[in-house]
Amino acid sequence: MLSRGSDALHEPAAGVLRLLRADDLPAVLAIQRAAYGDGYQESAAVLGRKRELAPAACWIAHAGQMAVGYVLAHPWDALGAPPLHAPLPALPTGADRGFVHDLAVMPAARGLGVAAGLLARVCAWSSAAGHRGMRLVALADAAPFWARQGFSPLPVALPAAYGDGACLMERLR
Repeated sequence: MLSRGSDALHEPAAGVLRLLRADDLPAVLAIQRAAYGDGYQESAAVLGRKRELAPAACWIAHAGQMAVGYVLAHPWDALGAPPLHAPLPALPTGADRGFVHDLAVMPAARGLGVAAGLLARVCAWSSAAGHRGMRLVALADAAPFWARQGFSPLPVALPAAYGDGACLMERLR
């Protein structure tokens, strides 16, 4: 493990993981577009607010000089999922879970361990925070990936913005 100030750097097989900074948001937006197309684009303001609220839970992955993946997470409670396309005004009082808002990897970097490395960082953050577990919303085509990571679907209705087939999933500690 290398260290540079407060940004811990980790070198998984797929590259370097470090805490996400505000100046990384253009790279995050590019990865988001490459990963999802035009269907699920959130603004820099929305994503930046998540980083502001939980900076220790937001990471970026680099392979060489290129950003290839990111994860944005924050504390959350047991009440459904946060809204899409709207900055969170604050974190819920008594948040007892980590919430993976988004984990995206450039298509060319899939299968290289980037997602696993990012998820490991967020799970370590959540565990250190004493959360009961982690939650996320799996888009319709991502549910099998999250199930392989130990997440199980919950019978909860989600806002329409998440799209058809999206489901809330949880992994308890």
